[in-house]
Amino acid sequence: MRVTQNIITSNFISYINQNAENLLKTQQQVASQKRINKSSDDPIGMGQVLGYRTKLAVTGQYQKNIEQAMTRIEFNEVTLDLASNLVDMARGLAAEYSGSTQSAAARQSAALQAKDIYNQIMQIANSKFNGNYIFSGHATDTVPFSHVGDFNAGYNGDDGDFRIMVSDNVEVNLVADGRKVFQDAANGGVNIFDELKNLIDGLEDPDPVAGSAQIEATLDVLQDGRDQINNRRSEYALSLYRLQATDEYMTNLRSKMEEAMATLEQADITKAVVELQNLELAYETTIATAARIIQPSLLDFLR
Repeated sequence: MRVTQNIITSNFISYINQNAENLLKTQQQVASQKRINKSSDDPIGMGQVLGYRTKLAVTGQYQKNIEQAMTRIEFNEVTLDLASNLVDMARGLAAEYSGSTQSAAARQSAALQAKDIYNQIMQIANSKFNGNYIFSGHATDTVPFSHVGDFNAGYNGDDGDFRIMVSDNVEVNLVADGRKVFQDAANGGVNIFDELKNLIDGLEDPDPVAGSAQIEATLDVLQDGRDQINNRRSEYALSLYRLQATDEYMTNLRSKMEEAMATLEQADITKAVVELQNLELAYETTIATAARIIQPSLLDFLR
């Protein structure tokens, strides 16, 4: 076979183009410190990297959900701690004024304190978190409780729970129906607002004997109401523990996925630098050889 000048020229051009392409690819690896910069570098590896990126994004969203849920639980805990203390204060008033020896003026003063406690608990029951009511079920833009008549509380929300996804097909539910916290008489619990009204009525009763009997009747019920609130707090505490454990698991999972992705994606810099030097030498050698063989006009064009 006769080797013509055109064949020699074509071969040199092919070698130069191939060396230039390899040189560019290795330069990108050194600059980015990544072995895979585009799909053609390693189609299978790129598919695995994209899979890890998707999983990391999903895991990151779950962790944001967990953080939001934990913050809400902590807010609920502070809120219900205040409510529990207020109910305990009301029970203290009931214990102090359950006898019939106090003066009418003292009872009226205690009635004002009981009314203030009632209003404070109403305010707590209507608390907001991030602009949403926390005890109105799914109706987060609706005020949960309102005054209906003279110290009668009406519920305006629904029976929905606060739900948040924390993993694939796993969600955490938090009680958001305010009746389960403050008005649970329908389920065998205590309607705290009704008992506070009974306390107020007893304190304002002009008959000290009848009033004392009504006040005394609220003692155990208010204690049950406080226990009812604290039981919800215990449920929140269990949910918080579960969320913390899930968040820790997610953090460890993210770390392992990032390590696996780095193993696939990152370049061996030492090896890449040595390869880059070899490719630069090969490229320069090819150019130098071509300069001696290919016609100057063509070489000038290539340069």
